[in-house]
Amino acid sequence: MTITERPAGWLAPEEEPGTGGRFPAMHGVRVLDFTRAQQGPFATLLLADMGAEVLKVEPPGGESGRANGLGADGFSSYFEGHNRGKKSITLDLKAPGAIDAVKRIVPTCDVVVENFRPGVMERLGLGYADLKELREDIILASASAWGRDGDWATRGGYDHVAQALSGVMYEQGEGPGGEPHALIGGFADQIGAMLLAFGVATALMVRERDGVGQHIDGSLIGGMVAVQSKQIMEYLRSGKQSGFQRRRAATYTNYECADGEHVAIAANSQEMWERMVEALGDEALASDARFAEPFGRADHKDELVVELDRVFRQRARDEWLPILEGADVPHAPVLDYAGMSEHPQYWANGYLQEIDSPHLGHMRVPGVPIHMSVTPPRVQGSGPPLGMHTEEILLSAGLSWDEIEALKDSGATRTA
Repeated sequence: MTITERPAGWLAPEEEPGTGGRFPAMHGVRVLDFTRAQQGPFATLLLADMGAEVLKVEPPGGESGRANGLGADGFSSYFEGHNRGKKSITLDLKAPGAIDAVKRIVPTCDVVVENFRPGVMERLGLGYADLKELREDIILASASAWGRDGDWATRGGYDHVAQALSGVMYEQGEGPGGEPHALIGGFADQIGAMLLAFGVATALMVRERDGVGQHIDGSLIGGMVAVQSKQIMEYLRSGKQSGFQRRRAATYTNYECADGEHVAIAANSQEMWERMVEALGDEALASDARFAEPFGRADHKDELVVELDRVFRQRARDEWLPILEGADVPHAPVLDYAGMSEHPQYWANGYLQEIDSPHLGHMRVPGVPIHMSVTPPRVQGSGPPLGMHTEEILLSAGLSWDEIEALKDSGATRTA
């Protein structure tokens, strides 16, 4: 069996705005999404951006992410940031008939994604072996904190504690024996999500080629090893972990300017250094023999930092930017979110976009991070109101109105 039939509710190609009459890459792929919080939901959001129809299964009251930072207008940046473009079905998996309803839906889907603790899906009767009986080539993608094997497999875990176990807090902090510092909240979740979505895409390719499904397993700590590949490789070879250095190189860092703003530079070759020194126009810096060659700049890093700090404080940031641009020195202003959200480069590439939501109004949102020339992805809309698509999904799975009424009467599909 290949990708499922085109799901109900999709627009015809000529109705897809901005796609040139073509569907996104994962058009026709149907995903049954049991995930909650961040790691799993962001993975399925990426699939939705690529055109997959993502059916988000939520308990009565909704998944926990809906309440995270919920405003009076019903907006939660946490939920919207991880669930845009999905459909919502409410199912109390402990209520009579709910698991049977899931088993009716599974054959209409290509992929099932979950981030329960290992073993939960099996106890529900929805483990990989159970799903294969419903659809032989099903793909099950499981996300966890610690992986599915080992003594820690069934422990609870979230982003912060996964960062702690991964070594990154000392790498970001003061190194072994010093003060640890966490990365931005959700970092391990987001990396794990991207890798899980990559695994799903790869499994779909394998299924198209070989006709087989499989069970994909991703985790928070697996993602943290991947994102620290260079640093962990260095430790495994040398036995040394350096920890955070505000400036690992004097020419690959940021400096404060006369107006208190900062500019980042990345002059990491001899040619770039020479162009930058000429553009900076400081005779003392240009004539200092200590900094003429790469090894000298490395040996005298701290002294060079002092000199560059002196030079950059002589002008405002916006005066330095065209000077560095003219010298073709890689650089950027150091922006906060306010500055980033107004920078035209993000809008030119669609990394930030504007959408309209029927229940949340006009919104600026993160866009799709990957472009595809033939099958362009797009933001499919805002996060769904709780249970909005319950009847639609059950009908598409072949349930009758009488069966849907029975689920309603049992409380299986209640939203409150």
